[in-house]
Amino acid sequence: MHRPTKSLLICLFLTMCDGFSMGCRWMDDHKFIQHSETLMNLLNIMGGEFTTDSVDVPFPEDLYKQAELLPTDDTIWFILQTLDKIAELFDGELDSVWDEKKVEIFLSVLTSQSDGLQSCVTAQKKNSKNLQMYFKRLNNQVLKRMAYSAHAWELVRKEVRTHLMRLVLLGSATENSI
Repeated sequence: MHRPTKSLLICLFLTMCDGFSMGCRWMDDHKFIQHSETLMNLLNIMGGEFTTDSVDVPFPEDLYKQAELLPTDDTIWFILQTLDKIAELFDGELDSVWDEKKVEIFLSVLTSQSDGLQSCVTAQKKNSKNLQMYFKRLNNQVLKRMAYSAHAWELVRKEVRTHLMRLVLLGSATENSI
């Protein structure tokens, strides 16, 4: 029977360390921030000036405050859930409100961001029911109620911008703690 060579053991040890104790490569390489900036820029150019109107659905500030106090892995999971919910919203009935190509690029970068963050999560966590309910209310009380109008989408775009800004703050704090 062959004994593992010393170099094989070192390689195995380094691989394990890279996966467990050295953090998340997506965050370490600042890809989260780069992708977030790209998403914000795309969101800015998708429509015109942001509306000053507000939605009837209160922003889930308390969920973000709770996420700030979570362990790093759970915070990343919260960010990932939020990005996935944003993607679900934009996967809806846009009916050429914005340039289709810009929306496709936005969704592509959003998916890339989610995929990168997924590599940072060591185990699937429980989804936040409150976050799910917030996005469901946003969909029902804004988009559906306003018949997916251009104004409804502009309200949602403004909400998504607020989420992305908050996610950058969460991600930056997480990036610094890895």
